Amino acid sequence: MSIDQELFTGAFEAEQLANAARDDLDTLTALAMPETFEFGWPRILQGVWLWLLQEVSKVRDFSNMALGLPRGFGKTTLVKLFILYCILFTDRKFILVMSATATHAENIIRDVFSMLNEGNIKSLFGDWSVGKVFDRNDCKMFGFRGRNIIVAGIGAGGSVRGLNLGNARPDVMIFEDVQTREDADSQKVSTDLYNWMLGTAMKAKSPKGCMTLFIANMYPTPHSILKKLKSNKFWTKFICGGILEDGTSLWEELQPIKQLLTEYLRDAESGHPEIFHAEVLNDENASLNNLVDFSRLRHYPYQDNDIPGGKFIVIDPATDKANADAVSVGYFEVHGHSEPALIEVTEGRLSPKDTIKEALRMCAAHNCYLVVIEANSYQYTLKWWSEEICRMLGIVGITFVDIYSGKLSKNSRILNMFKSYQKGEIWVHPKCRSQVHAQMAAFNPLKTDNVDGILDLLTYAPRVF
Repeated sequence: MSIDQELFTGAFEAEQLANAARDDLDTLTALAMPETFEFGWPRILQGVWLWLLQEVSKVRDFSNMALGLPRGFGKTTLVKLFILYCILFTDRKFILVMSATATHAENIIRDVFSMLNEGNIKSLFGDWSVGKVFDRNDCKMFGFRGRNIIVAGIGAGGSVRGLNLGNARPDVMIFEDVQTREDADSQKVSTDLYNWMLGTAMKAKSPKGCMTLFIANMYPTPHSILKKLKSNKFWTKFICGGILEDGTSLWEELQPIKQLLTEYLRDAESGHPEIFHAEVLNDENASLNNLVDFSRLRHYPYQDNDIPGGKFIVIDPATDKANADAVSVGYFEVHGHSEPALIEVTEGRLSPKDTIKEALRMCAAHNCYLVVIEANSYQYTLKWWSEEICRMLGIVGITFVDIYSGKLSKNSRILNMFKSYQKGEIWVHPKCRSQVHAQMAAFNPLKTDNVDGILDLLTYAPRVF
């Protein structure tokens, strides 16, 4: 064979291998990670990979994708390979990686460029560093594969306003584990993070199209961002657990089913099965506590046209300070053997005036004449103002009654209420059950700063009698 023939044969084989890397995840992984690649990717994750490639190939598209994969199943590795794919095989020019911390985002970028520096990749696709403009831990700009490319990384809450490098804005945004387990415990931190993601980070996208990928796992709190995106109709979702419906492991070679079951038993024996349910099974109904078994609750037994034996409204007030709890207002009906049922609930940062207006609205809507107000310390004044506003407006027939928390601590009262709720001594109408169960699931009896205004309403309801 002549030298020209050898060169032609070598070039042909290289082109075949490059095409195989473009079309097959296992081939790309073997080329980019030859020292660590051990197990072929499982069928489901192969399908996820094809889904990502389909979305990133769209022109002038603004896809929002939420990917929920269990911890320990190659989630971050898949992200790194996807960034590599975008660099090698797409026309995307600005890839922005956002993680819980800037360090974590930089580590992802470092590993991606380790793949680009791998001999196999350099031999097939060329040396990216030949065209580099600048090379920092948090941002790399370089000419490669016929275009100028930027790969940047920031931590959650970082500044992305005006992020405009080389007259380009991100056309691929990846939120990779941007919410930590500790963040998910805090309603305020999680809300601020969610607002930053939607209102700051995602608004920095390229006007010519941007694929947004949020990749994470569930947390056993109502503040889990993946849980919120799952119910958002404008996001395309794929969420799966480490154990499939047929009882097999998502990735048997990497995480054998026997190993997973042992891990579950260990978590359950430690008193925290919810950790396994949330982070390995991606179960959105996993709770921080097992004080209420939601799966064993009886169905709500009453019809909307049933005539109640009584009606009343309970108010759990709060101050109007910036860090105060939300105000909770609940309308109850009495059915069966004096069993209170929460029918409607409103919760939010309400002023005293708005709180009274909401209570009067419920009175009018439900033909209710009794309003019970938690009256500990200053809160007693809300009863006085309620009566005064009714006098000023000429409203008659509504009775305002004060109620006090008593000697038991709030957490003790709530724990007792959980038992009553499990027994069917207190009911919650299906239309407000999600709000109630969210607070129940997040309630931590070892903390004193729980978000528990609705739960407090339920503790007072039986005492109204």
